[in-house]
Amino acid sequence: FRSQKHYDVMNVEDICRFELPPLADDAYLFLWRVSAMVEKAYQVCRAWGFTPKSEIVWRKLSSTGKKEHFGMGWHVRAAHETCILAVRGKPKPLVRNIRSTFEAAASRQHSAKPEIFYTDIVEKLSDGPYVELVARSQRKGWTCLGNES
Repeated sequence: FRSQKHYDVMNVEDICRFELPPLADDAYLFLWRVSAMVEKAYQVCRAWGFTPKSEIVWRKLSSTGKKEHFGMGWHVRAAHETCILAVRGKPKPLVRNIRSTFEAAASRQHSAKPEIFYTDIVEKLSDGPYVELVARSQRKGWTCLGNES
């Protein structure tokens, strides 16, 4: 995997067995997946006790934000990333105007997600508390866990 060049990685079986911190009974899970591992990502959701409900697609723009991103890919070149939205219990969305797609410039840091994902989607949909697993940095108002945070 290319990601091994940038950070430590876990196999899917270990991720499924990953011990989650205490979470609310009614909770959202936002799980980013790679296109080549769709089924395995859904397996992780279910192993963690969540039911997949929808997906959010990040339509990536170039780092300047002016052109469509031209990413890696075996069959087609990736111009998007997908996040599975899953639930445990019955969380209630704070708003009902969050769209399933958004556009933002791609980061130069491998696997980094755009700030607007956190502020304009996650934090508007739910009032928290917020936990980011395998975080690469700290985020105000969030519990960020991971060996790089």
